[in-house]
Amino acid sequence: MSAKEQERYVPLSERLNQDVWHDNFVPKYSALASAKPSLLILTGVWLIFAPMALMSAATLIGTVFAFLSGEAANQAAPVLVLLGSLLWLLLVIAILTKQTRRYWLAKRPLETEMTETE
Repeated sequence: MSAKEQERYVPLSERLNQDVWHDNFVPKYSALASAKPSLLILTGVWLIFAPMALMSAATLIGTVFAFLSGEAANQAAPVLVLLGSLLWLLLVIAILTKQTRRYWLAKRPLETEMTETE
């Protein structure tokens, strides 16, 4: 027998250490989803989404003033902009609060463990 015939066949799923038909096919993404949040990630989320929240709030306020002052010629367009910016603002605020809360909840057990061991 040749050396190639003596080698044991190892399926791809065993080489990748996962089930091929599993939902999380890419192991890096599943590891990131279950990883502990870090301050670097939280800072990045805030740097991306905080300006979006500010611009959305400014658009919302500007649209409300334009709508109330009667400067808008067509009343349907400001209402659509108003609803769109309001929904976007709510989404961005939800993302920021969820990620900040996730970071602080992950950090809290470390603080309680440190006080218990001292």
